[in-house]
Amino acid sequence: MSGLRQRRRGRWLLAGAVALSITVTSAACGGSDDSPTPASTAAAAAALGAKKPAAGTPITLGYISASASDNALSAQFQRVEAGLQAARGYLNDYQGGIAGHPVELFICQGGETPAGSQDCANQMVNKNVAAVITSFTGQGSVVTPILTKAGIPYVGMTGASTEELTAPGVFILTGGFPSTLAGYAQHAKDHGVRKFALLATDVPAALQAAQGIGGIVFKNAGVGYEVVPVPLGTPDMTSQLQAAVSGGADAIGIVGDLTFCASWMQAYQTLGLTQARYLLTTCIDPSNVKAYASVIDGAVLASTLTTDLESADARLYAAIAQTYGKDVDPDPNVSSGQSGGVTTLLSVARALDGLTGDPTPAAILAAFKAAKDVPLFLSGGATFTCDGKQVSILPNICSSDVQVGLLDDEGRLQKPTLVHTSDLFTL
Repeated sequence: MSGLRQRRRGRWLLAGAVALSITVTSAACGGSDDSPTPASTAAAAAALGAKKPAAGTPITLGYISASASDNALSAQFQRVEAGLQAARGYLNDYQGGIAGHPVELFICQGGETPAGSQDCANQMVNKNVAAVITSFTGQGSVVTPILTKAGIPYVGMTGASTEELTAPGVFILTGGFPSTLAGYAQHAKDHGVRKFALLATDVPAALQAAQGIGGIVFKNAGVGYEVVPVPLGTPDMTSQLQAAVSGGADAIGIVGDLTFCASWMQAYQTLGLTQARYLLTTCIDPSNVKAYASVIDGAVLASTLTTDLESADARLYAAIAQTYGKDVDPDPNVSSGQSGGVTTLLSVARALDGLTGDPTPAAILAAFKAAKDVPLFLSGGATFTCDGKQVSILPNICSSDVQVGLLDDEGRLQKPTLVHTSDLFTL
């Protein structure tokens, strides 16, 4: 590989990572202020199975949080923590813990700041935790070098830094934004799209991800592709959308926050467009659903969270939410913050199923390196394999699987198809 290509590859890695952070934090906002309708006691008992209390020496997993801070993301961390604790209760009561060891969580409050996260990473080393797990964080570049230098495995649902996505000893279980782009590229190819225009927030991270990662996957899918930058805070995107359509786009996508989504959908509606539209989970907010139901209805969405509430994983989640949660909606798509915590810990437990001997950092590291086709909890059939080959340009991503389907007018994903996107990342 030439030096120029290596430098470009580095930029794509960083850009994709930052965009991943945007996607994850928006998707982790879910929570419910309403009391859920609980599953019946009998149904919960059936889903949980027979009790199998954990015994023996504990396995301590670390989690760097910001739930006690005044950070804007503190509520999200609170929900994820609640999910982790619920999953821990289930594992210790019904699964014999992890590899026969009771699970303990060492939670350190890093405040989602560089200094706080660095301090917490050092505390993880001093505590000699077996591994550090995370649902999402924007401080991966800070904690990763400390943990990997100490030989402590770092396992995340998503990655938000080049260090997380490339450093040895780190395992990122889902593909996040890169897999979303690849899923859209495959869907566009399968549905005869000739040219796909992606309107992206005009900030370096979003644009570099859209141009770098998007350019690769759409080229490999054989679909024309254009990124249209939109200045941050643009209230009216009619000119950008019209330019994309005039340029021959027969499908239009979006990269931006909730406000960006609203402006995009308003412009699409104002222009009366009929081009296929591809949205992010960021866009599916009650305010947008109410105002732009006609735009959302029939739009394409990619997700790693199952919509089949009758699946075994969804029934188990509902039972865990009822048994160990407090006013947690049993639908994982509604209580997505809590389900993110449950998914993280139960997916880790699945990867370590069959581990023998002491669950040391070295043993856990080896188990993840050997992990192959492990079912990702609540994913609708996605699996993860941590061999460094699932996404060739982002070696720490363990799965490029993503569910792609159409939304109804209430923002619900209907009958999604599981898409395997690994081949689209080839340089």
